[in-house]
Amino acid sequence: MTTSEENEGSVPSERYFSNVGAVAAILGLVIYVVSAVLHPWTPPHETEAAFADYAAEPNWVLAHLGELLGILLMCAAVIALTWRLRRGVSGVWAILGGAAMVACASVYAVFIAVDGVALGILVGRWAQAGPERQELLYETAFAVRQIEAGLFSVQWLLFGVAAGLFAGAFFTGARTAFRLGWLSGMGWLSVGASIGALSFGIVQAQTAGSPTLRWPSRPDCTSA
Repeated sequence: MTTSEENEGSVPSERYFSNVGAVAAILGLVIYVVSAVLHPWTPPHETEAAFADYAAEPNWVLAHLGELLGILLMCAAVIALTWRLRRGVSGVWAILGGAAMVACASVYAVFIAVDGVALGILVGRWAQAGPERQELLYETAFAVRQIEAGLFSVQWLLFGVAAGLFAGAFFTGARTAFRLGWLSGMGWLSVGASIGALSFGIVQAQTAGSPTLRWPSRPDCTSA
């Protein structure tokens, strides 16, 4: 066996990794979309109605676990893309983008634990509780909802960072005439995704997903 053959056998196959990544991307997207359809679509700022729909949804946990699986599969596809772009200057941007995407998926996993498990349990108890306990459980569920909103905003901010880093990878990787169009197009698509995700994450952090909710003004602690 030659040295080049030994080196090829010691690292993952780029073609096979790309094929696995493509399958993971398609499968992840399908699973995520199907799971999202199972999720109640009540506007989140209509909190009481949303909680009632969440409590009545028998597939609440299953839908959220499906969404998580879809995101993890799409994250695997991004890791495969990172491996493909690993060479040269573009590899620096791709590796940083892949790391940001892994961080994004990790935050999303925590988000699913809060939204898909903790909130589901609380709204279920709220729906079944007597009048004397409903207000307390409602406020508790609402507090958990704000943690969920915070995680959701951080997730989108990390996705925006990852997309921006991959834009750098695509632009620096566009070296030949054949690859220029494809990589440049992906670069500009990543720029748009980055701007959109960062903007959404900021808005989400400011409003907690509600068009009517804003940060309360600070109390005047200097007055007697």
